[in-house]
Order: sequence, then C-alpha cells, then structure tokens
Amino acid sequence: MLSFNMKNLIRYFSTPTISLGFFSSLFSSAFIYMHHFNIHLPLLQALLGIVALWFWLKLSPKEMFWSGFFTAIFWFYWIALSFRYYDLNWMIPFVIVGIGIIFGILFRLIAAFPHILLRAVAIGLIEYLHPLGFDWFRPALMFTNSALGDHIWQLWIIISSLTIFIMIKQKTRYLALLLILLSIQYSTFNTQNSTLNIQLVNTNIDQDKKWDPRYLHPIVELNMQAIQNALNNKKKAVILPESAFPLFLNYEIELMKKLLDLSNNITIITGALYAENGKSYNSTYLFKDGKVRVMHKVILVPFGEEVPLPKWMAKWINDLFFDGASDYATARDVSDFKMIGKLFRNAICYEATSDKLFEGDPKYMVAISNNKWFTPSIEPTLQHLLLQMQSNRHSTTIFHSTNGPITGIIVPH
Repeated sequence: MLSFNMKNLIRYFSTPTISLGFFSSLFSSAFIYMHHFNIHLPLLQALLGIVALWFWLKLSPKEMFWSGFFTAIFWFYWIALSFRYYDLNWMIPFVIVGIGIIFGILFRLIAAFPHILLRAVAIGLIEYLHPLGFDWFRPALMFTNSALGDHIWQLWIIISSLTIFIMIKQKTRYLALLLILLSIQYSTFNTQNSTLNIQLVNTNIDQDKKWDPRYLHPIVELNMQAIQNALNNKKKAVILPESAFPLFLNYEIELMKKLLDLSNNITIITGALYAENGKSYNSTYLFKDGKVRVMHKVILVPFGEEVPLPKWMAKWINDLFFDGASDYATARDVSDFKMIGKLFRNAICYEATSDKLFEGDPKYMVAISNNKWFTPSIEPTLQHLLLQMQSNRHSTTIFHSTNGPITGIIVPH
C-alpha cells in the first residue's frame, strides 16, 4: 500500500503533468498582467479566458492540481509581501507555496467529479468558495474589460458552451460555441454618474514609513495640504486613502478640531484608526458641516487584520508572528452616508470587492485603500479589476482613493 501511494504521488511530479498545469495557468492569469502593463486587447483577453476554462474542463486531476497551484501563485503571490513589515521575510516563499497548495487541492477536488457536467458546475461555483475567508478568486474576472461580459450568468453561458462542445462528438458540436456570442459585452461605459465635484487624493507613502513616528508630522501636513488644495479648487468633497492619518484619530483633539473647522467649507472623508472600549477599528471618518461620523470596516483582511481560525489558534498565531497584536474589531453591518446630495456606501480596501458591500446595489460607493503593503506587485491591478467587475454587476460608480497605484473613478458598463 505504501509503495502504491508513493508511486501515485510521484506521478504528480512528472514533467508533462507539471508542464501542462503551468501552461494552462498562463491562460487563466494573462489578463491580470495584460492590464498591469496597459495591454488592452479585449478580443485576445476573451479568447485567453475561454481557453483557460477549456483547460479546466479537460485536464486530468493531477494536471488540475498544478493548474490551480500555478494559477494561485500568478494571482496571489503578493499576499506574502506583507510579511516584510513584520520582519518575517523568511516566510515569504513558504506563504507563496502554501497559497499554491491550497488552490491546487481545490482544483484537484473539482477535477475529482466523475462527470464533466459536475466539473462544469463546480467551476461555475468557484467564486462562492472562500478559502480561509479570502474571496478574490473569481473566474469571471478573466473577462472583465474584455469583449465578453463578467456577470456570473455570462460566465455560465461560456462554461455551458464549452461543456456541450466537449461532450458532443459530431461535427455539429461547433455550433455550441455560438452560445458564447450571448455573453458578448455590448454596452459602453456609463460616465454620467462620475461627474460629481469630488477630489480624490492619491498618496505614495511607503509602508515602512507610514507608521514610523518620525514621519507622522510630514504625513499629517501632506494630508492637510491636500484638503486645502481641494478647497482652493472649489471641490465640494475630498476623499483621502485608507489610514491616511496613521494614528487613532479620535484621540487627536487638536487635529480633529482642525478637520471639523474645515468641514464647514468642504466635506472630508479620510481613513484612520479608531479606539474605543479596548477595541481597535480600521475606520472611515466623515467630516461634514462641522460634525464627524465614524464608520468602521465590516470585513477584515484574512491574516492581515484578523486570523480566520478558532480563537485559541488565532491567539497563538498573533503571539508567534504578530507580537501579540489583537484582531481588529468590526461593524455589524455596512454604512451608508449622504454627501453632496447623494447616498454613498462606505468601503475600506479589501472589503470593497466583497459581495456584502454591494447588497442593495448602491448607486455610489466611496472606497479607500492602502496598497503599499503589497507594492510593487499586481495587487493594485487585481483589486481594480475586481472593483470594475462589481461595478459592472451592480451598476455602482466607485470613487476609489488609494495610497499607492490606481486612484480613480470606476464606472459601470
């Protein structure tokens, strides 16, 4: 039995098996790097996504393991980069390999279904599976900004077309591919909701400096200058990134007073920490008409802001790797607020891409992010594509302010 299991394991490491898994992952990941390097070829992107799905329907279980392994690394290697700021550089390769193994096992389980119809259903449902609370793996994303649409029903049409093509052996099977035409994205960008008189602030402060007390005063001054510039430009509102003020802002009485005074002339939205009753929150502060409202994050970053494991394991991991830091606290539900006569949904970084934040199809959203944890990498590009996909699906115009690349207004198709 041991000999048989060892032989079976060795088959996973054959050169053809690994090569085919790697080759298929290039098709499923190309769209991210095309956008990252500003290569916009909608037809080619759509074709690459179709070929990736075809591979996932056809690969053997062992090949599927490697396809999932390499796809996950191409999509999510950047997760490990945050360990640089905990003096845990040695963990980066282990985290990257671990991410690959988790998705490799997930793909292997999908390939274990005995019939292609079951495998097709499993592929269509992948985006509802969130390993360790992480929900950024969405196959429909391969078609965002391509010639095909990225709604879930459009993904199902593409998968169904390919499944029928594979199952039918007659020449007429090529007619099944015509179904893909039903998923073509015919609409154009709707920019009518993006003309609000709002200033988005883009900062570029390295993560190792952001929380260094020596840089606190210059950072605060930079933020105040950005607010003043927006005021000088006669903007009605200004949006600063996540943790733009790297401190517990509710404890800074003088700074709060200055922001409240300025808010009589311009609405100010900024990210900062909030502390209350021994709990810490990653929060959005809304300064408007001389008053302040604090809105807390709802969904935390797995292993960045919370450890998605039982409490005793989470405490052990926090003590071992994060100097005993506690998980952030969260709000019970999403927060909506009024600004310049419109109703906005509040979202902070990671949660801005989650389905929960788009419940009720909000027309407008303010999203603030700090992407310097993961740069240089493709993370800002992947986040931007996810925001675009959610914008398309829910007809939401997103005002996204970041510390790092890609600040801008995201409008739906």
